[in-house]
Amino acid sequence: MEKIRVNAVVFDYGNTLVMDPFDDILRCKSRDIQKALEEFGYEVTRRNIVKGWGTANDNVNYPHISHFAQERPITEEALKEIGVKTSDMPELSKRFLSIYRDGYDKIYRGNPRKEEVKDTLSCLKERKKKLAIFSNGRQFDVDTAMKLYGVHDLFDFILSSENLYIEKPDPLVFQTIARMIEEIPSNIMYVGDDPLRDIKPSKQAGMKAVLFVPPPKYRKVKPWRKYETVKEKPDAVITKISQLKDIVI
Repeated sequence: MEKIRVNAVVFDYGNTLVMDPFDDILRCKSRDIQKALEEFGYEVTRRNIVKGWGTANDNVNYPHISHFAQERPITEEALKEIGVKTSDMPELSKRFLSIYRDGYDKIYRGNPRKEEVKDTLSCLKERKKKLAIFSNGRQFDVDTAMKLYGVHDLFDFILSSENLYIEKPDPLVFQTIARMIEEIPSNIMYVGDDPLRDIKPSKQAGMKAVLFVPPPKYRKVKPWRKYETVKEKPDAVITKISQLKDIVI
């Protein structure tokens, strides 16, 4: 694999450093969700809970939304899909979000992949590389996940579109990254899973770009994740974050 010399490595967050936990959380928490519904008099199968919440997760989208940690508008739409009365939604929506985020904590805290991520980031840090994250999403989501992975302190900065008020692929995102990390673009590598939002704009900004291809189960096309093909080619393609140790010099 060709070596790439850079001074800084900047990562996308979702489906790059961490994989989408939604399906796993619903599988492990569907019984708890079912019990919460039963307390309000609703008899709903676990299959219909997963189906209804999955539909809501696919359909609700707006700037900076966190599909990974979930938000109240998504849980409220899930309740509508399941058939919950409007009068019961405020309390049940709060309960749904609490149950989901308990699962979020458990999934990330016990995820075996975090050791690969931590080892890779530590290796890059030992090579004196600056490290950063930019995510199209909520700051609390990225900060929480990186703390659960035990890698938060390895980054020079972690930035979200929520704080910047703009999202990838806006060129201003990549200009801001270069300014904050204090490097010219050609000395920066951007690693992400999305050809349209990660590879194309980072290449156009003059950065090196590495496409991370997650396992097939995480490459599901959704309204807010399309994995569109672009003409800009990455400088490298990887299927494991640990492969960066063989590329970055």
